[in-house]
Amino acid sequence: MNFENIKYIYFLGIGGIGMSALARYCKAMGKSVSGYDKTRTALTDELVAEGIAVHYEDNVDLISSELRTPGSGLLVVWTPAIPMDHSELKYFQKNN
Repeated sequence: MNFENIKYIYFLGIGGIGMSALARYCKAMGKSVSGYDKTRTALTDELVAEGIAVHYEDNVDLISSELRTPGSGLLVVWTPAIPMDHSELKYFQKNN
């Protein structure tokens, strides 16, 4: 994997302290960053204020269409806290 070829990074479980730090780093590196978390918190509110789109419902339709386009330069990062039957995780495993 060449980080230079990655345009979009989508985080499943973006609201954790480690994942949010990675999301911020990737944004600072010029990547388009967004993600999902189960719960809205002060930390996810900070991410949104910094320009990182976050949603709180396990719903593939809430993922930007750009990220659902094969070959778009997408990297998906998820935490083990995300269950294997999570619909967004299953979608990305099947389609990307």
